[in-house]
Amino acid sequence: METGFDIPSIPDLACSIRGLAMATDVEATSARGLLGWVTGMDFRAVVLDAVHPELRARSLDRSSRRDIAALLKRTELRLAGLDVFVPAAHFADRAHSDRAVAAVLGAIELAHDLVGLGAGDNPVVCLELPDEPVEGVVGEISAQAERHGVLVASPRGSHVGVHKSVDLDALAEAGVDAAAPLSSSDCVQARWGGPRVERRVDLTPIAAGLAMKPNAASCVLDLSRARDVSATAERALGAWGKISLFG
Repeated sequence: METGFDIPSIPDLACSIRGLAMATDVEATSARGLLGWVTGMDFRAVVLDAVHPELRARSLDRSSRRDIAALLKRTELRLAGLDVFVPAAHFADRAHSDRAVAAVLGAIELAHDLVGLGAGDNPVVCLELPDEPVEGVVGEISAQAERHGVLVASPRGSHVGVHKSVDLDALAEAGVDAAAPLSSSDCVQARWGGPRVERRVDLTPIAAGLAMKPNAASCVLDLSRARDVSATAERALGAWGKISLFG
């Protein structure tokens, strides 16, 4: 039946490989091995860890970037973003800020290059900014993002030129409804640690809010704090797969 409008679809749940190399139940530590684990769990979208030794932008030449893009396409994983979680305090300390900013600038350029190589659309580069970074830090990051057409987001603070990544677990713990933050035009990503008995997150309005966004915003499963990443990933995929936007 013709409805006269496009029905929004639920975005794929993206898995971040942040912290997976340290998980006891994930045998792989290499970038290729971690991507294989994500594929084996049946995820269709991935967020790369830009601080992983094999995925740091400064160590990846053009050939290496082509190899990453080819691997993502071969494993049918859509690139949903890159995580650059250097310590937030480094952006507020002149002794460390240059190196921290360089890592973010490199990740932005890497995201741009991977998109150009056909690995994904609109990936979000996520970092954690402090409330009061060193002067010029945010301007340099936002200028690089605009220059390369890449979205940059932070779950903390409010900075001109930097979008919001909504921490669903933090909102649930605070008893705050995620609907309002997700509806903001600045929100380009939601992050979730997976299902927990003590902290229930209502996924249906989350998926609906993301589906209505023009740039196909993603919900990212961040397993960096999970005790059993395989079990958490399975439960998360199961819960995400049960979402229905139309009852």
